[in-house]
Amino acid sequence: MSDTEDFVWTPRELSSILSTSVWIGAGSPKYSHLQIFSLFEKYAEFIEAMNYTFTPEDLTSTFGTAPSDAPILITKIGGAKGVEEMVNWLLDVNDYKSYLPHPRNIDIVVPLYIAFTIITTISVALRMVSRYRVGGGLRSFDWLTFAAYLMTMGWGAVAVYHNHVIGPNEAFWDMTWDMLRENYKVMFALNLFYPWVMMVTKLSLCMFFYRMTNMNYIRWGVWATAFITIGNTLAGFFVVLFSCSPINNWDHMLSATCRSNQDRRTSLLAVGAIYIFTDVAIWALPIPMVFQLKLYPRQRILAMFTFGIGAIACIASGFRLEAVLKYYIFSSQSAATLIIDSWTIIEMNIALICSCAPAIRALVIFYKPKIKILNRSSSSTGQTGKPSFERRSEKKEIDTEKTDTKV
Repeated sequence: MSDTEDFVWTPRELSSILSTSVWIGAGSPKYSHLQIFSLFEKYAEFIEAMNYTFTPEDLTSTFGTAPSDAPILITKIGGAKGVEEMVNWLLDVNDYKSYLPHPRNIDIVVPLYIAFTIITTISVALRMVSRYRVGGGLRSFDWLTFAAYLMTMGWGAVAVYHNHVIGPNEAFWDMTWDMLRENYKVMFALNLFYPWVMMVTKLSLCMFFYRMTNMNYIRWGVWATAFITIGNTLAGFFVVLFSCSPINNWDHMLSATCRSNQDRRTSLLAVGAIYIFTDVAIWALPIPMVFQLKLYPRQRILAMFTFGIGAIACIASGFRLEAVLKYYIFSSQSAATLIIDSWTIIEMNIALICSCAPAIRALVIFYKPKIKILNRSSSSTGQTGKPSFERRSEKKEIDTEKTDTKV
């Protein structure tokens, strides 16, 4: 490497240093509490003390490397040349480590979780009140929505813990192996749990739409969407579960066998694309039902808007998929995964809020006449009522909410 003041690490070299950070962190149990940036210096001192050559046994005695992992560590860093190349690379990294960037994580997960917890909790509470007061009681899909709410809050809480585990620094060399190991464990749990949260939310909507109509083609559409959602959930779950062998690869980072980055990207893209397809399908399912109702034009637009809010969830899903493809597998551009957590929190909560929108609108329609009566003067002369057709339309919507959603 050239020794100049204008030295800059290339993207390929930065990716290699990120990988090396993981490998020497996993291969140095005695220093798992030490920042990997400082661990490079420990290795440089070790190499100089050993006169620039060492054996796997030396790694075991000095860094606590498992005897079975020591040769693997040498091969991963040194390649075909083994110890010689490992020595040169680690010394170069240590000599030029002052040129390494130190990007910071954006502290957005906690504020997002707090904000959406408040908004989503209010939305779900209003939905339950609406279903009890207007819909004649809570049905199976309401309880499924409540289960999705609890799962969403749980997922977000784990994401907040993930934010705490990673800390303010983004690059692996600014973390300890203890932090990285816990990061891999929490990421695994989040990715494993995510498909089930989305499945419960989507199935609650499918059940709701199924009970809202007798139109056969919509009911068949609901069945098809539910079937695809369940199948994609299982696929997403097992893709994550068996991405590495053994499953707890964070405890066997050097010896574990994982699918290639390209294979993982392809799997994530396929599963994510199907998720977006089901989002669009669920958003489109109720639209024919709105046209079936005899509504005042303004009310029809409002009803379309209420169900159309689901399009926002589709957009959020798209942004999340983009973040997954960009950040799930680290690169020289970023080693952060908190942006994935952020978009997932947004996606999950917006999906829940959208599922509550029709019930909240029914609650507003139900209470609006009562609020108007309270605001009227005691004199009934000169009152101007709402057009009778609009009143009948609102009543029809409330009656539909009561009669068509019993399960």
